[in-house]
Order: sequence, then structure tokens, then C-alpha cells
Amino acid sequence: MKQTMLNTMWPIANKNLVNLSNSILQEMGISPYTSTLKELDKIFQKKNYKNIVLLLYDGMGSSILNRYLENNAFLLSHKLCDISSVFPATTVAATNSVLTGLEPSEHGWLGWDMYFKDDDETVSVFKNTLKDSDIPSKHNSKNRPEMYYKTILDRINTETEYDAYWAWPFDDENPCHTLEEIRARILSLCDKSNKKFIYAYYHNPDHLMHENGLKSQIVEDEMLKINSMTEELYQEIPENSIIVVVADHGHIACEYKTLSDYPELYDMLARTTAIETRACAIKLKEHVDKRTFKKLFLQEFENDFILYSKEEIIEHHLFGKNIKNEIVMDNFADYIAIAIHNVCLRYDENGKIFKTAHAGITVDEMMVPLIVIEK
Repeated sequence: MKQTMLNTMWPIANKNLVNLSNSILQEMGISPYTSTLKELDKIFQKKNYKNIVLLLYDGMGSSILNRYLENNAFLLSHKLCDISSVFPATTVAATNSVLTGLEPSEHGWLGWDMYFKDDDETVSVFKNTLKDSDIPSKHNSKNRPEMYYKTILDRINTETEYDAYWAWPFDDENPCHTLEEIRARILSLCDKSNKKFIYAYYHNPDHLMHENGLKSQIVEDEMLKINSMTEELYQEIPENSIIVVVADHGHIACEYKTLSDYPELYDMLARTTAIETRACAIKLKEHVDKRTFKKLFLQEFENDFILYSKEEIIEHHLFGKNIKNEIVMDNFADYIAIAIHNVCLRYDENGKIFKTAHAGITVDEMMVPLIVIEK
């Protein structure tokens, strides 16, 4: 039983979130890590903008934008093009790529659940709890030296004469949880005289889609609110400003299959799965024959997943070309099952079920809009 290898177009070379962040580094006078996003470079070359705002709406992929907004809506009317997320197309990997200008294999934040060999724990890294539980992990993920990185904001503030600021929920001094708080924070920062970069993050529509699905009126209302708030921000922001709107990933309506429902396969696993339910890292017990596992797995899931071995993951640079450390290598496990349709793969019945998901390689998950609003 043979599968076609994953099309290596993902992420799109030189046209993804990593390139976008490197364009910002370059515009702020810092040598980029890698190639920049040429579509954005051309905009920056037109004017020396005083205020550069990067506004990331979690989960607002291109298909989501098209689904809920009319063609003449403010956001769609300012869309420059589509670009791709990173792999996996999920918040942990993608937002950290936006914040660093690095690929997931370089910054080390691969997905929602990661395995840490020193503690023998699989941890939900944003929550610092053991996977599928509320039990605290032994270590805070962001305090691990192996998981540390400098953000592009850190670099702007320490390496240039310019300034960088946050407008997001995780700022201890100025937390921004709502659209109104984000808007007010951005406008307040734009009053400062120096050239600056502002990173703004809002958790919706991602959260609402997970819980309510794609056909929900709540999600549609939120998208209309996001569109209106962005237009209001544009109307109030000072001249010589630019707002770049992007998303970390899209969403797909999904269904779940559970590995514990397949006893012969389940018994081959050494530990719980990691990374994501649509980019599912699988570690086998030492005595298990890999060819036997692959044959059984594909008998059940060939139409839903491509199964990549650890060696193929490295060879095809799925998470990036440069591998940061052993934590990244450990999380490649023996195989990663990559979703190609609408199925998510849970380890057992403790795994939460959402109405929508992401981290697979469908166009709906991978493509995000690049929206540029100049003033």
C-alpha cells in the first residue's frame, strides 16, 4: 500500500508568514533571517511609514474571510493577495513564526501538545498542563531555555533607534482582550513621536469557530465586528500609518477518529500522540515493526492522512530547514500523520472534540489573507 508524498508546496516558498515577518525586520533596519515577502516590500518602498501595525486575527484564513464577508467589505476590498501559513497551520507554530521570523523547527514551538523527554511529559505548551488534562506540567514551557527566542519586537527595541509595542492579552501592563481595547491601545501608541512597530493579536474568530462551527450566527456576527473595527481603526489612525492584517491559519469543519478504537494500532504506541490532531506525532514501542504499523495505519486511514516517517519529515523540511534542538527531534517521533481531508485523530476518549480544526494541509487551513491598509 503506497501513498503519494506530500506536495512540498506547503508552505509556499517566499510567500508565507515567515517572509512577512522578515519584511518587517528589514523595514525596521534589521537584516532579515531569510527571504522577505516581495509584495509587502513594494508597499514599504513607497513611503517611510511612521506607524507600522501588524494586526493578526486568529483563525481568519482566506476561506473564512470569503465565507462571511461580502466582496465589498472593508477587509476584502484591501486584500493584496493570499499567502500561506507555516506547517503545521496552527496557532502555536504560526504565531511564534510571525513573532520571530523563524520557521517552526527553528523557534521550537511546533504545536499545541509537545513531548518533553527530560520530564517524560506531553504538555499543552500554551496552558502548561499535561495533554488532555488540567494537571500542571513540571515546567513552564516558555521558561525552558531550549524554547527561548527573541521576538522581532525584542530585536527592534534593542538593535534599532525605533520602538516596538504589544497590543494583545498577554501584556502585563496593558492587556488587550477585546477589539475595543486593541483599537484604543493602537491609537494611543500612534500618538508617540518615534517610528514604531505595533503587534496586535485577537483570539477570534478562532475560539468561536472551534466551539460553534462554521455555520454559526455568532461567528458571522464576530466577523462583521472584526471588519467594522478594522475600518474604524483606519479612520482614526494618524496619517503616515500602515495596517497589515493577517491570520495565522484557517479552519475546516471536521470529524474525529480515536486511536483507542483501533486496539491493534493503539497497542503499538509508546505514549500519547503529540503536536496536533491533524499533524499527529506517533511514537511506537521499541519492539514494534514499523512496516507492520504503517500497513495497518494506512488500511484504516489512507484516505484521511499522509504518514510521514521521521526521516521523511527531516528530508522534506516540513517544519523548516534548520532544526533547533533535540526537543524538536523528539517531537518528530517515529511518524507524523498529516491530515489531507476533514478527519482529526485523537489518542483516546479524553481528547477534546471541536467543531472545526486546523493544522492539516488543506487549502482552507493553509491559506491566509495579506491585507494592507495605507493611510
